[in-house]
Amino acid sequence: MIRNPIPLEIEGETFCTTYVEEGSTITVAGKKLKVLLSMGGYDDYFSVGNSGFTNGVQVLVSDRLYPKLTGTDAYVELRLVLQNDGDREAFDRILKEFTQKLPGATMISYEQTDRQFEESEAQIKLLAWRLILFIGLIGILNIINTVYTNIYTRLAEIGTQRALGMSIESLYKIFLWEGIYYGIIAAVIGGIAGYISTVFLEAATTNVISLPPFPIVPAICATALSIGACMLATCVPLGKISRINIVDAIETIEGR
Repeated sequence: MIRNPIPLEIEGETFCTTYVEEGSTITVAGKKLKVLLSMGGYDDYFSVGNSGFTNGVQVLVSDRLYPKLTGTDAYVELRLVLQNDGDREAFDRILKEFTQKLPGATMISYEQTDRQFEESEAQIKLLAWRLILFIGLIGILNIINTVYTNIYTRLAEIGTQRALGMSIESLYKIFLWEGIYYGIIAAVIGGIAGYISTVFLEAATTNVISLPPFPIVPAICATALSIGACMLATCVPLGKISRINIVDAIETIEGR
């Protein structure tokens, strides 16, 4: 992989510079290498440690080829451990100054890396829960709207059944059971769709299609929530309809 140097421009005049094209062959330390990728302009440059950016032809090779070209196959690593009673600020300051004095040296803090990983994981979980709550809210509103509309479009039927002698209690039982029925159907469809989505998400993450264990507890919670939403959407309109006069309920629909 080659990164070509940035052309120099002084007072509007651009100076010619080296440009190695992709697919060409170059010679490094007496060995011929084929260029698989060539970058130029202000593309990402290669940098090792704090050595900075050198405006020249940069060559990136594999770890197996690097020792053959440079004759170097080792590196120096210092693993420092801070005692519990140590001065953390002084330790970090001295270590940073020491790293800056060594060309090509890099300082890595495992504690900082772990903290950044935990923060990233927490942010991902927070975003995931927000997405789940948003989708769940849309589903609940859809269930409530379906049940609510179903009851109000059957206002004439309700008035007729009450005229034939059906009690309010029997009317509640019928529509509550219908609400439970709608809730179970919604939970089954949502559970299947959620499980399929989980399979595809894991496949996208691991590049392997597998069947993870079915989340029984979340599925039960989702079922209870959907049934509760259906029953709530049933009780509220039925409470209003039960106070409407039987004749008015029938005539209202017929007038429409």
